[in-house]
Amino acid sequence: MKESEIIRTLFGTTPPPEDDCYFLAPNRLVTTDSLSEGTHFLHEWSSAPILARKLVEVNVSDITASGGRPKECFLNLGLSPLSRKKEWIRAFSKELRKSLDQYGMKLAGGDTFSASKTQLTLTVVGTVEKPWLRSGGKPGDYLYITGSLGKSQLGFQALKKKSKGKQYQEAIAQHLSPKSRYMILNSLQKFQVHACMDITDGLIQDAERLAITSRGKLKIQVESVPLDPLALKELGLDLCLGSGEELELLFLSPEILPTELAGIPVTMVGKLDKGKPGVQFLKTGKRYIPQSIGYLHFTEEE
Repeated sequence: MKESEIIRTLFGTTPPPEDDCYFLAPNRLVTTDSLSEGTHFLHEWSSAPILARKLVEVNVSDITASGGRPKECFLNLGLSPLSRKKEWIRAFSKELRKSLDQYGMKLAGGDTFSASKTQLTLTVVGTVEKPWLRSGGKPGDYLYITGSLGKSQLGFQALKKKSKGKQYQEAIAQHLSPKSRYMILNSLQKFQVHACMDITDGLIQDAERLAITSRGKLKIQVESVPLDPLALKELGLDLCLGSGEELELLFLSPEILPTELAGIPVTMVGKLDKGKPGVQFLKTGKRYIPQSIGYLHFTEEE
């Protein structure tokens, strides 16, 4: 079953949620994310501190993409024979506390259990005045992306090929330990943001989700999409467009925004129009159809 089919089955006749965060009125956000050994990471690539940072950042990214600020969290640890070792737990705990302190977050509870492979889950509670929902896009809104895309996929490929050249170090760091765009939040909240999400499964899939949820047609100019130059050169266009775990923000606004906020590049890449919900990529004025869409959590054959 596909991931979307699994989720629909779980919720039965109740419509499944459209956002990564659940809004608890009047001002609370809740999100949860997991890192599973063999699916999201390998111990040979990721040390305990790297995993602690990533676990915090992917959850903070969800809260940020909803316009909120993280406050408390709950940690579930499934510890394998490797990760239950004293040295691993101490290194993980030290970096976890450091990462939580960076955002003023409190570890409020959780659960620990024995597992054959390491399983890490963090649930974060945040606050927000008015959340940015994926469904808030309106026809005429401009589509923006922070930062650039492709570097995470380049880092993944470099790790697979054991390419440890200096030119790949930044990309490897981006893949293993991506950083949320929390620092742009104050600046971005000065503008109208109708809908927002973070890019975790690649622009191709995530833009489709944003378009469907906002019930409009997103037209994206491929030439405008900010792509990492080295990633584009080595991987090609489609792998860059499908690069996941970037944690860049993808958002819709009726305003013309500056090209930089809080030192982070902000690029207009398209527009939301009326029409059948979905995404249309345009290159040199003609429709462009990527040959691959990026990483899939489940395939139909599974």
